[in-house]
Amino acid sequence: MNPPVVLITGAARGIGRATASALAEKGCKLGLIDRDAGPLQEAAKELEARGATIATSPADVSDREALFAAVRAIEAKLGGIEVLVACAGIGGLTQVPDLDVAGLRAMLGVNVIGVAQSIEAVLPGMIARGAGHIVGVSSVAGYRGLPWMASYSASKAALSAYLEALRPALKRRGVTITTACPGFVRTALTRDTPFRSPVKMMEPEEAGRRIARAALRRPRNCVFPLGTSVGMAFLRHVPDPIFDWMMDRAGPRALTTDF
Repeated sequence: MNPPVVLITGAARGIGRATASALAEKGCKLGLIDRDAGPLQEAAKELEARGATIATSPADVSDREALFAAVRAIEAKLGGIEVLVACAGIGGLTQVPDLDVAGLRAMLGVNVIGVAQSIEAVLPGMIARGAGHIVGVSSVAGYRGLPWMASYSASKAALSAYLEALRPALKRRGVTITTACPGFVRTALTRDTPFRSPVKMMEPEEAGRRIARAALRRPRNCVFPLGTSVGMAFLRHVPDPIFDWMMDRAGPRALTTDF
């Protein structure tokens, strides 16, 4: 098969940019979207210098009208989108008593609604062709509600459930879904978290390679790294009283800030 036309949101930095780099090595034509126009153009120039075919259009995925216009502009240059990698996401701490409801609203707007709108923008073409693939970048933080990141956990849990619920109906129409759940990756989202002790993190380049592989091989799930996936799988299935006991102790010890 010829390398597909891939649309990546959140492509200017972090996992999105690393995924774009990995897919460019595979010969994919890339449409790149990010709300930050300057870094987006820098990423595009870097990839074009390596011979990649790139089209860019700045847009915020939470702005439906701007997002749809960006997708149409990219499709006019590259053709129909065959694979969507929805990487755009934001996060932050939730610390009692300041629940930062505005932050929760923003995370839901980008991490859930933004992904849904990205799918909405490319889905008609995929269904018309009877083929397509969607990679939604969720997180192991969505497995259970984690202390100090209530809003982020909630947004990623919602995204994972949304993708899972879409899967059967889209599969009947030739469109498949991968739910990608990274652990700690060294990005702006995790770098500035005031952990009390050093936390082992994967570099964005490795995360990008794994998500790029999932975009081409199309597994149902892509959870990494192994140690984090095993640990979070345990927390996902441990009885509630044990989970609560563990979080009661882990919460105050994890960060240097008040819990």
